Amino acid sequence: MNATKSKRLFPLAIAAMAAASIFVVGCPSTPDYPTTYEEGFEDGFAKDSLYWDGYYAGYDTLSSTPIYYDVSGIPYVTSPPYDAGYYDGKWYAYNDGYFVDYTYAFVLGFSEGYDNAYWPDYLDFLDTDQHTELGNGGWTDGYNDGFTEGRVFGANDYEQGLPLDWMDALLDYQSGTDLYFQEVDVGTGVYGPAVLYEYGVDPNEAKTAGSVRPSHFTRSLRPGPNTKEVDLSSRNMFRTLTTEAQSDLQVTPKKSKRNDTLNLRLTTSWLARIDTYLDSEAKSASAESPARKRAVN
Repeated sequence: MNATKSKRLFPLAIAAMAAASIFVVGCPSTPDYPTTYEEGFEDGFAKDSLYWDGYYAGYDTLSSTPIYYDVSGIPYVTSPPYDAGYYDGKWYAYNDGYFVDYTYAFVLGFSEGYDNAYWPDYLDFLDTDQHTELGNGGWTDGYNDGFTEGRVFGANDYEQGLPLDWMDALLDYQSGTDLYFQEVDVGTGVYGPAVLYEYGVDPNEAKTAGSVRPSHFTRSLRPGPNTKEVDLSSRNMFRTLTTEAQSDLQVTPKKSKRNDTLNLRLTTSWLARIDTYLDSEAKSASAESPARKRAVN
């Protein structure tokens, strides 16, 4: 991972527009508020630049600090309805990018934790491996969260004589399956349920307050009386990876980032594993939901 990438900042134009919109918060609602709000939301949500700002805010967060998550340039606006929807749409796009990055890291960590534990000495491995908990939703946090859960499934599958298949194990995990090895007191879910930070909750603040760790396997909307009732089920959360993002993932490590003694048997690149995950998501999506886009066109 490259920790030297610069932080993606919101354009100054957004801040200027935000300042201008604050003065119209008190404007009365119009009869077509829901329709106009949705139109604004769709336009704001379509802003790919905000999505990738969020994605790289997560990708560049490799340690406990700094946490690059930052939506200070997106205000909370209630009126006029188009502006309210527009800024909410950009805000959701940014959040999606941040937590999709976490999800991809989780998947990669899961696959490599599974691989490292799928050996005859699985109990010794489970007993000595150490989990790193950052609680910020960044890339390293996602990788370690996934690795910790994946290793338990890898050990179980080896013990049960099942084929080495990290994707099948991940599907079981996502369906709610938990495993526990009494011999070494190690199991899945020990760090609590995989729950996403609620939308709009800054992990800088939530981490300080001792909030639960984030994940994207459960999705929630921001709480409270000002919650906008927006149906997100029909919107694609996993946008096609840019050339830069594909390049970042076009690596096939020989060892996991958490274990420098065992060689990985996985011969697929990180990008290929992400594609495998997205293909699985597409197959499991309901008839009402659109198929997830592949990482590569």
